[in-house]
Amino acid sequence: MGFRFRKSIKIAPGVKVNFGKRGTSLTVGNKYTRTTFGNGRRTNSISLPGTGLSYSTSQTTKRKKRPQRVAYESTNVVVPDMSQNIQEVEKHNAYIAMLTSVHLEVTDNVDWHLVATEDISYLLNEGPNVTSIMDEIANYKPTWRDKLFNRVAAKKLLIEERIPEAKELDLTIHQKKQRLKDIAPRILNGDSNVWTIALTDYAPFDDIESFGSHLSFDIHANELIVNFTVGNEDVVPKETLTLTSTNKVSRKKMGVTNYLALYQDYVCSCVIRIAREVFAILPTDSVLIHVYDSSQAEPLPRMGCILSTRVNRRELEYLDFENIDCSDTVETFEHNMKYLKTKGFKLVEELR
Repeated sequence: MGFRFRKSIKIAPGVKVNFGKRGTSLTVGNKYTRTTFGNGRRTNSISLPGTGLSYSTSQTTKRKKRPQRVAYESTNVVVPDMSQNIQEVEKHNAYIAMLTSVHLEVTDNVDWHLVATEDISYLLNEGPNVTSIMDEIANYKPTWRDKLFNRVAAKKLLIEERIPEAKELDLTIHQKKQRLKDIAPRILNGDSNVWTIALTDYAPFDDIESFGSHLSFDIHANELIVNFTVGNEDVVPKETLTLTSTNKVSRKKMGVTNYLALYQDYVCSCVIRIAREVFAILPTDSVLIHVYDSSQAEPLPRMGCILSTRVNRRELEYLDFENIDCSDTVETFEHNMKYLKTKGFKLVEELR
């Protein structure tokens, strides 16, 4: 793998600064659980004491999770000192907060000039996954039991055996980056035919699709069209959870008006998020978004378009996303939407 240089300096309990050929990184944690930040990536590593087994994952940090999603995901961790009922109510409330804040999380603006010129050859030799394992080997400190039972070499070998898999992961990253490098000149030259490739590779809507939704993309007259199918009527809860004075969970059916308002806010939050992601990734000034779902306001609900809106980049530039009402904001765009407070969405025609 060529010349290697690595050095770690402890700056506080559980915190180290690492120096290497590709720059510096920061590791937080202990020998069993740790997270390393550096080179635009975050690597999480977990080791099981006494087993020699460890696991690490690495991901880009180009899109920061919004606080509401972090709060919801943290409720999936069982807290021993907190009652199960309290955790259940907190998880429910955090989930609702996450639904209405989808628009707050967005990818960093893509610099296509940088994508076109970036040197990605390092990924074929020492990419982030291989580097993480090599750091683990370099920083490995055997316990007195390992020394006593001559297990030092065996444990290092277990770590080294993960290198081929790490190389495969880095190769996948290289292939993705190479695809983006290949289309970067075409994007810079205004070729809209490669926009869908960029959106597919950056995958900015993974959290929306995790709710059972589906997004697809079309190009018409040099305009991007996003087809957003909500796809899961249970994505918005139909009940409220509260704690009684005796710390028991009280479940009540959510009022129809409140449920429909929450559903509309979720849909409109997703629409604004879709527009923000498109403008962050692509050099386009407008995007046409069609939302498909069941028509709640009809006696016999039918699947169809419940919202169609064209969003212009300049309409988002000065919005205070932390404090907007998403439903009201969407109504300021060119749109077709028929929403009744006590009945919900009706089907509408798609904008052209």
